[in-house]
Amino acid sequence: MDSMQQRQAQLETLLKNQLKVEMKVHLISSAESMEGIEDVKEHLIQLVKDGKMFPNIHRWLPSSWAKMEKRLLLERQPYKYMLTWDECLKLAKSCDLNPDDVQPVLSYLHQLGNILHFHDNNQLKQYVFPDPLLVIDILKEIFHHDHSKVLKMSDPSIKARFTRVRLQKMQKDFLQQGLIPQELLETLMRKHFKSAENMNILIELMERLGLCYEVSRATEGSVKIKPVYRFPWYLQDHKPNDLKAWEKHTLGETEQITIGLEMHKFCPTGVFERLCTRLQSHLNSSYRQDWIDGVCSYCWDGNALLLIKKEVKDDYINITATGKAEMTKLDSAWNGITSILDELKTILKEWPGIVYDEYIICAHCIKQNEDSPELFTGDYLYTNCPQGLESVPCPSGIGSVHPSLVYPPSRRETKDCSPEANEAHQGHNVTLDKSTGSFVLVTGDNADIKIQDLKLSNPREEVNDRLNDSLW
Repeated sequence: MDSMQQRQAQLETLLKNQLKVEMKVHLISSAESMEGIEDVKEHLIQLVKDGKMFPNIHRWLPSSWAKMEKRLLLERQPYKYMLTWDECLKLAKSCDLNPDDVQPVLSYLHQLGNILHFHDNNQLKQYVFPDPLLVIDILKEIFHHDHSKVLKMSDPSIKARFTRVRLQKMQKDFLQQGLIPQELLETLMRKHFKSAENMNILIELMERLGLCYEVSRATEGSVKIKPVYRFPWYLQDHKPNDLKAWEKHTLGETEQITIGLEMHKFCPTGVFERLCTRLQSHLNSSYRQDWIDGVCSYCWDGNALLLIKKEVKDDYINITATGKAEMTKLDSAWNGITSILDELKTILKEWPGIVYDEYIICAHCIKQNEDSPELFTGDYLYTNCPQGLESVPCPSGIGSVHPSLVYPPSRRETKDCSPEANEAHQGHNVTLDKSTGSFVLVTGDNADIKIQDLKLSNPREEVNDRLNDSLW
């Protein structure tokens, strides 16, 4: 019933947000004459006056909101990229706005695209970017259609800071792996941001926009090394022929779960790259390998190996997440791949009319090395596992799989349906509280449950050490 209701809600959303295809075709030119551009502008102006398509256009707003909008427009000046929260409060006071009304106004202007303000980010919520186009111009220092022009050997500021050997190494890392160290970012952006604090805000903004993620923050002795950032948009390396970690986990010793999302003909530009930047919070930092259309890493607790990849074939775009783990640790694999699928669906919400389907690849077919494995529908991800179910038939009608390979943990009565896991869970269970860095030990039966915190100095570091030992 849950899956049917969710499917109904999805269809109602698609019906409500149907794609509107404009039938009129405009011929334009990017030549010096810019022929046809004015006609397109005029047509767009007429479109936005349509109250059905853009209901906010005819929305009545307090006069103080309009004053605040005009004051922020006046703040658009060259080299004035952002305002602090205190500066915004002063502007609001001059517009007769109460402090409690500032956030709603900024959220509204952000939705219109007039400003940038991210109230859901602890660092960025203290700043307002009054001119989004100016921010885009800054980002053009890094994002360029000609990759080789991003790092120019002839740039005086670069030549003054880095040796030729060091710069050649950075160029290679950037052009093949999309890696840029923070010190190079600082050099590229120096003419825009003079202070280290402002530079950190820019990096936080790029991470929030899904443009990059931090690869490492290592130390050598007592010297702290500045972090390196990966920009997935610039990845050129293809899937390695030998994925050491992935091949080490053979199917004879582990189980494999693969869930996926398929789109037909259209996939918004940059969706997979943005997904890659959002994976870091779900993965273990001790090992991660990226290439142009894939990522391989361990999940956070180190109990499952994950493979995320994008494939395009016959107008169909598939993004899949696969987890390998021992039978008693399948929950870790499930938690890893479902959280990744949730991140992907969150990104796709920006395109309400896009149509996609979720699915689960049959684990039985995978073990049989089938070239075209059967698929379970995505409904299984949201359907409760029937009580007492011992196996799920393969969609082909030949063979079956264990319920824990089809139903996520949240849809099963126990954390793991396998007999070994059930026996292991009877005595005690250990979970990790990421917010406190503590392992929580739950002991006793249902009538008398005791919880004891097992404080570790650095649980993430201990997990990393264990992973490094097993990997290398």
